[in-house]
Amino acid sequence: MSESTQEVNYSKKVHWSYGIGGFLDNFMIAAFTVRIIDFYENELLLSIFWIGIAFGIYGFWNMINDPLLGYLSDRKTRFTKKWGRRYPFYLIGALTYAWVYFFVFAVPFTDEIGMFIWLLVTMCIFEGLFSLWQINYLSLFPDKFRSTKERTKVGVTNTVWGLIGIVLGVSLPPMIITYGDIQSYIVAAIIVTILCFILAIFSLYGMKEDQELIDRQLRILEEQTEKVSFWKTLKHAMKNKNFVAYVLTFMCHQVMTVMLLASLPYWNKYIIGSNDPEIETVLAAGFLIAVLISVPIWSYIGRKYGNKKAFMIGTLLTTFLFIPMFFIDDLLLSTIFIGLIGIGIGAIWLLMYPCFSDVIDDIVIETEKRQEGTYTGIRTFFGRFPIIIQALAFVIIHPLTGYKAGAPPGQNSQTLTAQFGIRFLMVGLPMIFYFIGFLLMWKVYTLDKACVAQNKELLQKKLL
Repeated sequence: MSESTQEVNYSKKVHWSYGIGGFLDNFMIAAFTVRIIDFYENELLLSIFWIGIAFGIYGFWNMINDPLLGYLSDRKTRFTKKWGRRYPFYLIGALTYAWVYFFVFAVPFTDEIGMFIWLLVTMCIFEGLFSLWQINYLSLFPDKFRSTKERTKVGVTNTVWGLIGIVLGVSLPPMIITYGDIQSYIVAAIIVTILCFILAIFSLYGMKEDQELIDRQLRILEEQTEKVSFWKTLKHAMKNKNFVAYVLTFMCHQVMTVMLLASLPYWNKYIIGSNDPEIETVLAAGFLIAVLISVPIWSYIGRKYGNKKAFMIGTLLTTFLFIPMFFIDDLLLSTIFIGLIGIGIGAIWLLMYPCFSDVIDDIVIETEKRQEGTYTGIRTFFGRFPIIIQALAFVIIHPLTGYKAGAPPGQNSQTLTAQFGIRFLMVGLPMIFYFIGFLLMWKVYTLDKACVAQNKELLQKKLL
């Protein structure tokens, strides 16, 4: 079957319901990444050393639990015949993870060891439940949505929901919190939790696996006479150069995400010099507008020239758009250039899932096995590694540049060296990693438009 004859199998209602997962993912990542380090370092005055240790352990926990959860979700359970492989796990994780977010901020201790343990335990529980739904959400995408046309359509809805999520995740808490008022952070966490839970309920419809999909899953599982171990699958994944190039590029994107978001309060307080948390909302709004403008452009480039070329253009463009951020220190220019960065990032945001599906299709043809859960878990492993990079970066850069924790907002509150440290964390590291992503997609990744079309025909013939 040629690409031009492939149809969209699911309704817009399913597309938009499934797309809510993009909101849940990006909203919580933003709300979590932007606030946690700033809250514990500048509000609770927990030493950046202890915060770094907590995030380091948390990062290693992520790297262990994500591949294993993906591997377990690939297996047949007593719920598979009725509910499918993904839906039961998604249901449990999506309806529980947000409630743990509240407890991350509801800290009952005032001593450093108590705060450290509370931060570490609540983050690890949060991550386990978050990964449980996210891995199964992503694993369902290439199996449920088969054609490039439908994948692009769902990618657009996911991007729209994701943009709403990340902008609200950045901008909603500052509308509620007050710098120096710990209770206001707890109120913001309650609102974030409730909003996530409500939208998780509305996402369930799009995540349901229909009978045709379940029957195909069961047939493929029954035909797999050889039981494939997790380690064998992991070894195979790391030998596939397209998979490695993709997950490393995804990791580079996540480094940008966590560093940019975690640095936003520091940029507002000490580069712009504002005492108003709602300035973060202004910056997020500029970002949102820019990415929304870029969505149809990147969608067109992806369909016409292929996901590989769109990724290459997006990563290279974003690398150069970061450079002016080293030299600006006011709200207007910050809003403009963060918006321009958003235009470049829009390519990776829109085509991240379709590109991953291209990689999965290629692996399925090679192995004749559908193990999306395991591969998604490995992808998530690389997506969580930036948390360790983030922790190490903050632990090294803040003391090295003389950053003063808890200093009042203002452009003169930190030394020029400390301000450079903030710029390096928010701009320098993301720029370096995005350029690495460009090199990987250019030199290593081989799934161009023609190859992707050929793979889709092979999948159709083999009924995989």
